[in-house]
Amino acid sequence: MSEQSITRSAIKTPERFKVALLALAALVWFVVFTIWGGAPGGERALPFWTAVAVLLVVLAGFAWATWHLLFRPLPAGHSVRPQPIKASYLQAIALLLSAGGFGIIVGAFWDEVWHRQYGLPFGEDFFWRPHLLMYFGFAAAAALAFAGLYLISRKGQGTFQQRFRANPVIGLLILAGGFLMYVLPADPIWHGIIGPDLSAWSIPHLLLVVSFVSILLLSIAIHLSSTQPRPEWGALLRLSDVLPLLMFAATSLMWNQFFTTEWDSNPNFVAGRPEWLLPVLIAGGAAFIGVMANHTLRRVGAATLAGALGLALRYALIRLFSVENMMQVNAWVLALPSLVLIDLWYAYRPGAWKGAGVAAALGMGLALLTIFDQVYPAFAITNFPITLVMVLLGSLGVSWLGASVGDYLAEGNKQEAAAAESSLSLASLGVTAAMAAFVVFFVTTATPPA
Repeated sequence: MSEQSITRSAIKTPERFKVALLALAALVWFVVFTIWGGAPGGERALPFWTAVAVLLVVLAGFAWATWHLLFRPLPAGHSVRPQPIKASYLQAIALLLSAGGFGIIVGAFWDEVWHRQYGLPFGEDFFWRPHLLMYFGFAAAAALAFAGLYLISRKGQGTFQQRFRANPVIGLLILAGGFLMYVLPADPIWHGIIGPDLSAWSIPHLLLVVSFVSILLLSIAIHLSSTQPRPEWGALLRLSDVLPLLMFAATSLMWNQFFTTEWDSNPNFVAGRPEWLLPVLIAGGAAFIGVMANHTLRRVGAATLAGALGLALRYALIRLFSVENMMQVNAWVLALPSLVLIDLWYAYRPGAWKGAGVAAALGMGLALLTIFDQVYPAFAITNFPITLVMVLLGSLGVSWLGASVGDYLAEGNKQEAAAAESSLSLASLGVTAAMAAFVVFFVTTATPPA
């Protein structure tokens, strides 16, 4: 990255419009999500909406800090020169961050299983094993954020803005670590004020999911920042792509667990939500992850591989915990047609995210016409045209987001000195195998709560 390209980090007018549009869409989704999650009435309404307003103000503060440190025009006469970090350091950060992120995802699945099985009240579950696995991920992310702050403070030059922009991916890691340290205590504080959640769709849970997904995606960005430049569209898969594909699969685990499993576990509650919402969430997750995987890796079948790997991981976790009668793979199966069509579209028109959004919507349309009623018999679609229109709009929106994030993951903070391909492959496979073995040991030796 040249000095001029970093110095000119101000967002141009068309980009400002996109950012403003994205901020407006996020705000609308934030409010609608809050309502669909079961906003309380009566005497709980005032403290609830007050807490929501406070969370929005804090989110605005984090958004301003991100804009100021990474995108705001620099003062006159200020410039930034790249200050590379050793490729071995970056790979160590990426591997540890991915291991911590995977621990969080498995811990979240395990936590849901044990809460359904044993119903332990909030607070008494603080030190049980699912939470300990998640705490490992939190501690890894926070420690690596402090390590990143140490690196840019020691090696960087100039103001905080200049140091963040010299290594923007590390800057994002620092901001994500700070955000995680905020949202972790926000959840128990929320429960102390509001009481038990009516559903899993609470604002603190949404912020936690955003933090978890950010950790997974940042591990990809840091991993790719020290590898060779991304290949041309249609390249074949390399061993060093294992880590990104695992993180995309883990993202699908988090997305569908949070956004869709209430249709499996709490059918009476979700009956009040629009009938088109579930197909939009499944197709939207497929579009976001599938498009992002393609724009990040540019590999043949990247979306399908990520989706199939996510389905395999979900099934493996279900078998590991022996909860076939409780946890389902419904959303992961229904997402596969969208992911396959996304790959077929990119084989024809590489980089065209709009067509990929349409492909995701068509994939969900095929699922709605064939197997959706069998997979979700309690939620038959009665208005197919409206549902398909909403799926199309949602898929196009998150397809643009996935393309934007994917391009950044592939291009952000590229360094001239890259780590050797063989060492990256062996390290990725080694960490993957070690983490899988640890998770199996940690789960199988756990004692359920009394």
